Amino acid sequence: MKLLNLTLDTISLMAMTLVIGILIDDSTVVLENIERHHSMGEAPPDAALNGRSEIGLAAIVITMVDVVVFLPIAFAGGQVGVQLAEFGIVVTIATLTSLFVSFTLTPVLAGLWSMKSTWKPWPVIRWFDKRFDGLRQRYAESWLPAAMRRPWPIVIVSLVLCILAFLLVPTGLLGEEYEPVPDQGIIYVLVTLAPGHPLAQTRQLMAELEAKVRQTITGSEFQSEQTVAGGYAAEFGGFIQEGNIGQISIYLSTNHKTSTADYVTRLQSILGKIAPPSSINVVQATQQGGGVQQPIDELVSTADGSDPTPWATKVFGILRDTPGAIGAQDSATNAAPQVEVDFDRVKLQTLDVSVGTAAAAVEAAFGGDEATQIETAKNGLTEILVEYPVSYQNSLAALLNIPIRSQDASGDIVRLGDVAHLYWAPAPLIITRENRQQVVHVSANVAGGSNLSDVTKSFLQRIKALHLPKTVTVHPAAQGQQDLMNQALVTLGSSLVISFLLVFLMIVALYNSYRTPFVTLFAIPLATIGAFSALWITRQTLNLYSLIGMVLLVGLVTKNGILLVDYADTVRSREGKSREDGMREAAQTRFRPIMMTTIAMIAGMLPLALGLEPGGGSRASLAIAVIGGLTSSLVLTLFIVPIMYSWLAPKELKAETTFASDKPPEPPPQRSAPAPA
Repeated sequence: MKLLNLTLDTISLMAMTLVIGILIDDSTVVLENIERHHSMGEAPPDAALNGRSEIGLAAIVITMVDVVVFLPIAFAGGQVGVQLAEFGIVVTIATLTSLFVSFTLTPVLAGLWSMKSTWKPWPVIRWFDKRFDGLRQRYAESWLPAAMRRPWPIVIVSLVLCILAFLLVPTGLLGEEYEPVPDQGIIYVLVTLAPGHPLAQTRQLMAELEAKVRQTITGSEFQSEQTVAGGYAAEFGGFIQEGNIGQISIYLSTNHKTSTADYVTRLQSILGKIAPPSSINVVQATQQGGGVQQPIDELVSTADGSDPTPWATKVFGILRDTPGAIGAQDSATNAAPQVEVDFDRVKLQTLDVSVGTAAAAVEAAFGGDEATQIETAKNGLTEILVEYPVSYQNSLAALLNIPIRSQDASGDIVRLGDVAHLYWAPAPLIITRENRQQVVHVSANVAGGSNLSDVTKSFLQRIKALHLPKTVTVHPAAQGQQDLMNQALVTLGSSLVISFLLVFLMIVALYNSYRTPFVTLFAIPLATIGAFSALWITRQTLNLYSLIGMVLLVGLVTKNGILLVDYADTVRSREGKSREDGMREAAQTRFRPIMMTTIAMIAGMLPLALGLEPGGGSRASLAIAVIGGLTSSLVLTLFIVPIMYSWLAPKELKAETTFASDKPPEPPPQRSAPAPA
């Protein structure tokens, strides 16, 4: 990591956590085989050498499987690829290091130290070892032969379970999102009053809401809060100043017992009784490190350069009514009051009134006009400003009576209504642009019990029913949760396909067979049964972390098939047995290392799956997917791989590939004929 300028951060530490179970796989397989040779009566040094040599090819293959699975992630593109490049590099280098250790240090320590130990296991260990041997004997002598005699029920059940597992995604039972919402203990209370609301009244309301927040969250649960009247942090970045808007940022203590989502629901109900419920929006921080950007963040724009606000208003109404979307808001409906003045030039010319004079009168009515200055002993020189009363400014009828002096010699007074038309035209307080086009942000949060993908699909279906013009587009904001979710699905999905292909080609090259990879790779779809089911049962989603777990499973579950197939080929080459007999012996011999490596990986994933540390719940889906996939693959692989081997493996093993430079084997020496008597 030092040579590659990598750092210890969330991604690299997560990679180190996951790689613990992977690192011990190689040494576990080698050490178990050494111990088996030692139990057959071989001396410790001989057992170390023979055990390592016998398992050598399988150890190389299962290590290289992990390498070709994770290496494509290091070269993935896009924002997701940049974030995960460090993950792929750390796992790849650590895996290659474990292969070196398992081929050097592990057999040396086993042959010169551990195998010479005279330690006797405790009674509980001997009891467990006896029960484990009994389980292995039942599997090899009873369950597996029965399954191979009648393979179709197991194959059909596995196929049906695979189909049902994959159907969890399109049916919406297993949702999709970029990252699970972490419980960071950060809450934002956004208050939006009527446009033109005085800042003084906004400040008074914010003080009342602040006091109620302190009454609701008390004791050790509360850490700090910050209240702003007349401004807010926009979801698209930056701080916007508006007199009719306020924001309260609430920070819970790191050890708060009540979840942030529960406090959001409680505050929404309590604060809605002080201010109009429609003006209060309590949201939970959904980004790492805080931030008010919500998971659903859509941009409404027009291709012809017209104002998208009317269409954004309709899109906002649809999002607000979409099931599962809460706290909907947009950046356009909060428009400031504005009066448009349309002068009739014909009437101005007839009444001899200039446009400048009429415009100055309107400006003085709203903005005031300096009439004179007076000087007092207390205040010095003071300006006298003349303007219309505020009550008159809110009435178009009163504004039509603004007097204007004509330019003729008589200097007659005309009214504004005689030369102009007035109408209300509220204007947006802020204008946002993307790619030089005006856009309107329409955003919302996802309610508890719902997921981002289902809410988004429902929202898009309602948008299609709106029949927007072709010039109006609605698309996710760049680098938002929806955009990153799509990137993660494409990036990791592509990496998964590439990894699958590389594993296939590598096994073909190492075993000199096109059939062997098909036998071993049958374990991958079996893993999806447990992975998808575990995510569904625990109410997790397909997200960045669970997709990493799916990629991880490609390497982990393929190892079990490789261990079985490799030893079955070894037995057949050495003893000339049939496919069925070779696989039965391989299943009995490799049952223990398969169980050991799988259980070790599950145990290593448990702390991450439990999410005991603060914020760890967002990454729990990775471990849950891996544990579920390993469990289902362990149970089904022990039967499916032997069945597929008996169907697909060649009846006669091919000889090793020879090259032109290889010397032909020397013929055995022939005995000379005996001399005649």
